[in-house]
Amino acid sequence: MLALPGRPAAAADDALTLALPHPLRQGEAAFVEVTVGPITRSQQVEVTTADGRPIGTVSPFGIRAGEGAGTYTMPVPADAIQDGKVSLRLRITQGNAPPRTPTAEEVKGVKLSIAGSRP
Repeated sequence: MLALPGRPAAAADDALTLALPHPLRQGEAAFVEVTVGPITRSQQVEVTTADGRPIGTVSPFGIRAGEGAGTYTMPVPADAIQDGKVSLRLRITQGNAPPRTPTAEEVKGVKLSIAGSRP
């Protein structure tokens, strides 16, 4: 299960549900920010909606061994947001190994934010 600092562990289905800070306004878009800790060179963090729609993939390159990979921002499709919330699934993939849920060290945080024009 994915347990992030300041958040309870994800439900048994490994989906992580995040709420928008406010409803989307005209000209605004939602983004998910994924903070990745140390992962190996061949590992990737795949981010999808709970129903499997791809949001993005973190595939860091040139990170020194043992160092965090940084924070990556990905747009969230407006139709993936239901009642001001989005449910996401994060997976670590590596070569032919089966995908797995990341540890709290591999994914340090996940945040839903809004960007865009404000009247």
